Amino acid sequence: MTIRIREMKIDDLPEVFHIGESIYPSDVFPTMYRTWDEYAVTSHFNNNPNLCLVAESNGKVVGFIMATTIEKSQSAWKYGYVVWLGVRKRYQHTGVANRLYNMIEEKLKELGVRIILADIEGTNHKALNFFKKKGFERSSIYVWVKKTL
Repeated sequence: MTIRIREMKIDDLPEVFHIGESIYPSDVFPTMYRTWDEYAVTSHFNNNPNLCLVAESNGKVVGFIMATTIEKSQSAWKYGYVVWLGVRKRYQHTGVANRLYNMIEEKLKELGVRIILADIEGTNHKALNFFKKKGFERSSIYVWVKKTL
């Protein structure tokens, strides 16, 4: 299986959307503060095209990663934020996510990022393990709380 990692193109958006739709369904994450929808995909692509990558096999998109940078006026640090990462089920556990992440980390380093953040559902052990293997530390200092009205 040959996998090629490249920058996302506008023609990739439908496939990226459908992959994300299968991974981040709104009925499973109904109270997540950011939701997977057409607007999330297209606006992120429009605002950060150089930080949107896809994995392609035989001309078909099989995975994606979307990131951004954050700069705070009171901080000397520039942050990278992995917003979305997804791989088709059939291609999971084949190194696709690893390759996508490695390339986005290199791009973020080139932009001067010194810290990379990702938020993960606390019960998503596969994602937690993935990011732990990539050198991320789980923060227990901050707790995200919600209130449904």
